[in-house]
Amino acid sequence: MKKFLMIVGCLLLLLVGLAEAVLPKICAGALGRVLQQALKTDTVTVSTRTFPASRLLFGHIGDIDAEAENGRLGNLPTKKLSLHGECVQMPYDVLWHQNFAITDADVLTLEGVVTEENLADFLNNEVKEIDDAKVNITKEQVVADATTKVMGRSADVHIEGVFFIEDNKIALRLTHVKVKKIFFGRDLTANFFERIDLYDFNRLNMPVELDEAVHEDGQVVLKASRHPGKTYGDGRKPEKSKKGDAP
Repeated sequence: MKKFLMIVGCLLLLLVGLAEAVLPKICAGALGRVLQQALKTDTVTVSTRTFPASRLLFGHIGDIDAEAENGRLGNLPTKKLSLHGECVQMPYDVLWHQNFAITDADVLTLEGVVTEENLADFLNNEVKEIDDAKVNITKEQVVADATTKVMGRSADVHIEGVFFIEDNKIALRLTHVKVKKIFFGRDLTANFFERIDLYDFNRLNMPVELDEAVHEDGQVVLKASRHPGKTYGDGRKPEKSKKGDAP
């Protein structure tokens, strides 16, 4: 009987050891495929650290670091997206149903880099009033030169603006729009639109809120994080406040 118990014990230890070695790699691979689908990119690297590894089967990840190149936030192209989380909880079925979501985390940060080329791509493909945009990003503002249609006529348009955050959405606020030589060789200063919405971070299946949009030469860095003291739903949708709760 002792010998039998020792054999069973050894087998259990062997299984635990195999799980600790294999499960993190399987989880990282599965998360990579889920993120590829969510971010519309083929280039994702993921690393996870969890002990014991069996907790991965229930959606718990001790630490996660993920990086995606040339991904998208909705229709907004990005050069790079970086995710870092500590004590992360996901729905237990996230790896099997290919629906990325994070329920909660002690620490959760997301950083995205939007380059001049990324923004030009968005303007040309998502804003019907703009074509052939060429973008320049500085530490102070965004400048774009493009073509537009005014009363059926094609015209050159000069746009100036800044990235700004409102209600957990990132947008481009236009501070100056000038249509060049449209009326008898004269320029026209006009407000065709005051803002261009880029992405709503409430659509992300993770409890993060936009903290800042940092203008740098050639790019804008978007930074979001988990804010302590807030209640979120299952990670797929923010939980609605109940009547009588504090706002």
